[in-house]
Amino acid sequence: MKKTFTLLALLLSVFSIYAQDPNILWQRTIGGSELEEPTFISGTNDGGFIVGGFSESDISGEKTENSRGGYDYWVLKFGSSGNIEWQKTIGSSQDDYLADAKQTPEGDYILLGGSDSDISGDKTENSLGYTDYWVIKLDSTGNIIWENTIGGDGYDNAAEVQITADGGYIIGGTSESGISGDRTVFNSSGRDAWVLKLDENGNILWQRSHNLMDSFSMGSIKVTADGGYIIGGTSRSPDFYSFMKVNASGNNVWEKYYGADGWQALTNLIITSDGGYLGVGFSDADASGDKTEDSQGGLDYWLLKLNSNGNIEWQNTIGGDSGDAPYTATETADGGYFITGYSYSNISGDKTENTFDSPDFWIIKLNSLGIIEWQNNIGGTNVDRLPNTVLYNDGNFIICGQSASNISGDKTENSRGGYDFWIIKHAATLGLEENPFAAAINLHPNPTTNTLQLNTQDKIINQINIYSMTGSKVLQLDINTVSPTVDVSSLASGVYYIQLYSGKNVALKKFVKE
Repeated sequence: MKKTFTLLALLLSVFSIYAQDPNILWQRTIGGSELEEPTFISGTNDGGFIVGGFSESDISGEKTENSRGGYDYWVLKFGSSGNIEWQKTIGSSQDDYLADAKQTPEGDYILLGGSDSDISGDKTENSLGYTDYWVIKLDSTGNIIWENTIGGDGYDNAAEVQITADGGYIIGGTSESGISGDRTVFNSSGRDAWVLKLDENGNILWQRSHNLMDSFSMGSIKVTADGGYIIGGTSRSPDFYSFMKVNASGNNVWEKYYGADGWQALTNLIITSDGGYLGVGFSDADASGDKTEDSQGGLDYWLLKLNSNGNIEWQNTIGGDSGDAPYTATETADGGYFITGYSYSNISGDKTENTFDSPDFWIIKLNSLGIIEWQNNIGGTNVDRLPNTVLYNDGNFIICGQSASNISGDKTENSRGGYDFWIIKHAATLGLEENPFAAAINLHPNPTTNTLQLNTQDKIINQINIYSMTGSKVLQLDINTVSPTVDVSSLASGVYYIQLYSGKNVALKKFVKE
């Protein structure tokens, strides 16, 4: 009998270790026998979504077409329940890297990536020199309508495509080409931002070269409400987050550069509902230059909220004691932000959960001031990284990243071989009222003059942070006690956020200092 109970306990222990995270509503592992790397996810007008990137697999796993040679574009259309509706392998005899895709209002798709191939496979034009932009228009079921190779005599690396109000497209990336091939604008910096406006048939209407300091790499380009666009990326030597706002006439409105004494790189940029911007990237710098907080250790998430003129409204350095890097941000219905990235850190700094095996996806929900409301570590026992996200039509989130994990941790399907796409539908656990840990905590007196008593039931509090209503951290306490009392007598009168950590739980409350 003792052996029976011991075996049962062991089985329950194993089940507990590998139980799926309750915030994961469903998940899919999608891949072939070789390497697949996702680069984007985008919603579709029928309530589904498309994901894509590049693949070197022949027919195997979920892959239904052989490689054309080297890496190919691989794009998949999913229905609202996560089922594959169609997929396409598009490529040539050399390497082709799909960077981004969007659905048009008519239900077609515009794809942007890079290729170094001559005519072969699906490619009907020779390379213009090294790597070119390769733009492809698909119909609603994934058939090629047209494709266009656009480049100069150097390396031209595509980043992002946006649909414009006239039914055409803005495409952007980084270029090392001089005037040659399709490039008609001078390159004054060696590597600049190269932006082109295309009509609905892929013909070039105009192009611009933007020199954002030296050795620029584009992270993102977005169309703005005035018909212009904003560029976000990284300038090297020294390292800066670089932003440029351009109006509808192609004239520069402003340029902004933000950096610190370390390595930083901008990975994404979104336009926020207030007409400003959120820059997402990573940094290993301590407080210096434009950075107001020290590194937690290694690379951290470094988030900058900018107003419409590119001035910093708030910033936050978020990380653990190892390397952490964000990839996408989505504004949520409550004015906060859903951040996806990956983490090598165990419990330390801002991180409240250990990795299953470095790295894992690290998902963070921020309020409108960039303060953490909750977070989630998602992974298996191998490499899980590069997560992108899109807000789903039901208010939840679809995350697509890369995984080499078999069944383990939060992962419920084995790898198909090498690296696969790992697609997760994650619950939108938004709002403090949905956090049971936060709901159980009481603050009194509130308003207060000198001290704030925290009733945390039986929960041990490990760390307390207090933030002003502009998002600045004004107090941090590292403790290990139940229901602590906090001295707030030194704070100026006003409204504050108090953030409490208890193991992997995070709570955020407001209080008034009189």
